[in-house]
Amino acid sequence: MTRHRYRCDRCKRTWPPVATREEADQQRARHRALTHGGTVPDGDDIWLMEDRPIEGAGLSRPARRMLIGLGIGGTAMAAWNWIASHR
Repeated sequence: MTRHRYRCDRCKRTWPPVATREEADQQRARHRALTHGGTVPDGDDIWLMEDRPIEGAGLSRPARRMLIGLGIGGTAMAAWNWIASHR
């Protein structure tokens, strides 16, 4: 069974899963009208969810971004230290 969830990143809210895409679209339209005056907020999305576990679903998007940033920053610092020590 496939379910859909509406997510507004600007409000940091995720609605409960619904059975159809149309129901999720109705949730989105209602939220946009009531909270954002009909405009489209950044990060406004409908997620497709399946009953089987989705790889990587354990971490939120901001947490994944933070881990990637830490990895890139750590690699850059290690490279900088290696270059500085081999001059």
